[in-house]
Amino acid sequence: MTNSILDMPSYTYAVKAQRLLRSRGYPCRIKRREKSAERGCGYSVHLTGSSEIAVRLLESHGIPYVISGGGEVNDQL
Repeated sequence: MTNSILDMPSYTYAVKAQRLLRSRGYPCRIKRREKSAERGCGYSVHLTGSSEIAVRLLESHGIPYVISGGGEVNDQL
């Protein structure tokens, strides 16, 4: 099974993303990570399963993110 890590610009966006994704059936959780000014606030949403549709869902609701591990970068962040 695929796992994706989405770095969030704030804790508030992490919670919004988690609520939205869970309401649509995507298992995910918020995790604290080492804080880095260039990578946001220090919180990530860990998503289980394919992230392709989940990422589109976040974009359609205006929730900014960055895919960790050299993935695509959302220009909203």
